[in-house]
Amino acid sequence: MNSSANDDIHAVVDTLKQRASARGETVPALASVLKLVANDEPEIAIDCLINTANAFRLPMRQDEYDRLMSAATRLEYADAVTDIEPTLLLPKLDDT
Repeated sequence: MNSSANDDIHAVVDTLKQRASARGETVPALASVLKLVANDEPEIAIDCLINTANAFRLPMRQDEYDRLMSAATRLEYADAVTDIEPTLLLPKLDDT
């Protein structure tokens, strides 16, 4: 278990939840991501997180992407993060 990677995944999920909530949406799949992390499946959690962001068109700021990439790199699973749709990546200061 890599608690630092898990913390990074949690942080990104939390911001995506807030962003979805600001749009008036709930995304139950994000809770599933956290369950995967809790069950020591962070690699699968990263896959699920990227797929969820793509499916629900949840934008991710560059700093959040970098944090997720850092976690994935520590887990030797960085390729999965690159599957995010480029149009979903936002500049650091854009909180849309």
